[in-house]
Amino acid sequence: MLKRFFKISFVLIVLITFSSCKSSKVTGTGTKEKSARVVLRTFEDNLADFKTVSGRIKAGYKTEEDSQSISITYRIEKDKAIWMSAKVMGLLPVAKVYITPDRFQYYEKINGTYFDGDFSMAKEFLGVEVNFENLQNLLIGRPMYELKRNQMLFDDNAYVFLQNIRSVLAYSAIIDSRQFEMKSQSLQNVKNESLKVNYSRFQSVDKKKFPGKLLMTAKKEGEVILIDLDYRSVVFDEELTFPFSIPNNYERLEL
Repeated sequence: MLKRFFKISFVLIVLITFSSCKSSKVTGTGTKEKSARVVLRTFEDNLADFKTVSGRIKAGYKTEEDSQSISITYRIEKDKAIWMSAKVMGLLPVAKVYITPDRFQYYEKINGTYFDGDFSMAKEFLGVEVNFENLQNLLIGRPMYELKRNQMLFDDNAYVFLQNIRSVLAYSAIIDSRQFEMKSQSLQNVKNESLKVNYSRFQSVDKKKFPGKLLMTAKKEGEVILIDLDYRSVVFDEELTFPFSIPNNYERLEL
């Protein structure tokens, strides 16, 4: 089950659904671009600027047949590393994950298995390159892809950016018009496989905005999977280490 959890978690982080929107009125090009420039600048100014962030996450996983929860200690060095250590019931260590711009690794103790590879699995699944920055930005409430000013419209008190990624993925990002926080990010591929990520709450830590809670809803081959991440603690700019070593005699997985 843990193998399935981490495989799905990785796919969920790189697969997001295209959000449906009501019909919207788009203003003239000049006004729209000027408004989008202000929106993006305000949004960027509100985001946490940090070198490192760490803390604890309560994570939940649910399908029609199964549900479970784990506690995660996380450490992120911006643009360099993502490290996570998972425990069951907050006590029993069961897995570790270590991700860098060119490598994705994890191991789990229950079945004694590990994975050591890169982001090519995501490319095979989605049909486009998915990189470390895409994953990092999703976790910290930033856009996975660069938002284009000429693709913005205003709808239901939110700024909506609709874009296509290399004609294979439909991407959207929705920014709240009052707090200028990310409300959701989403992608859908040509196979109609999708995941929707809602940022239900942001928190202010040292006057810096950071996600407080997010919910991912994935749909693939008729199956619906829910993963929620609740950031229980957030600490910025401490010196971090990323201890990771795959135990001997573990079996390598091919995801």
